[in-house]
Amino acid sequence: MARVGFLIAGDAEPSWSLFRKAMTALGYVEGQSVHYEYRVSDANRERLAQHAEALVSANPNVIVAVRTPAITALKAATSSIPVIFNGLAPEGGIVKNFARPEANLTGFHGATSMLFGKCIQLLREIKPSTRTVGVLLNAPDPFHVVMRQEVEAAAQVEQIDIVPQMVQQPSELNAAFEALAHRGVDGAVVQPSLPLREAADLAVRHGLPAISIRREFADFGGLVSIGADQSELYRLLAGYADRILKGTPVIELPVQMASRFEVVVNLKTARALGLSMSPMFLGRADEVIE
Repeated sequence: MARVGFLIAGDAEPSWSLFRKAMTALGYVEGQSVHYEYRVSDANRERLAQHAEALVSANPNVIVAVRTPAITALKAATSSIPVIFNGLAPEGGIVKNFARPEANLTGFHGATSMLFGKCIQLLREIKPSTRTVGVLLNAPDPFHVVMRQEVEAAAQVEQIDIVPQMVQQPSELNAAFEALAHRGVDGAVVQPSLPLREAADLAVRHGLPAISIRREFADFGGLVSIGADQSELYRLLAGYADRILKGTPVIELPVQMASRFEVVVNLKTARALGLSMSPMFLGRADEVIE
């Protein structure tokens, strides 16, 4: 029986279900031809390190890592078990050679850093009066450094002021939104490793147009999401897992970028926030949630 580990930092769904669905489509039957070792955590480094070590101790044939903190934890925990990731930005430096990964890590990334700049542009397009944007950063997730750089670069072009708000742990999320509302920001960008369901709810509660780069944010009630098509990414991840289980070495599996991206707009949230979305903008969206 194939043994597959799965470590995710942040919200587990829909990633966990999408991966298993993709594996099922390849003929793997849970409990018969494949056994999963599954761990989920927030971005806390110590907890992730413990989960990573537990997965490595279970000695799976391959491990799937979702989002940068989980990838970093597994890189530290093993140099021999193949690790396939979803969520690494090219700037992350975890893999040096994308064409021929030299160690035990490969996978897919969704150009996440570049999308943060697009978030600023979309907020300005949705609300032309936007002058100040809050940026909710997940302190334990090292990717917050890249995210902040990209947002600030885009904001400078758009002549928008940025208000960074660092979140040390999930329990601080409400206070972070309160601080942004008190500053009178016109909108917010949310780091995707934060609890997105809670973030979407808090954004509406504080009257803030908010955007993130995972479509679950819009599904949960956030105003807009822009990001890679996760269904496609997990089909690709499952395909790499299948090839590794059948003997393909990591060096023959190049790191790839997602090829399909989608903008999802939650029109119900727009109405709740008193925003009028132009027909042209809605026509460009890949999906509109009524």
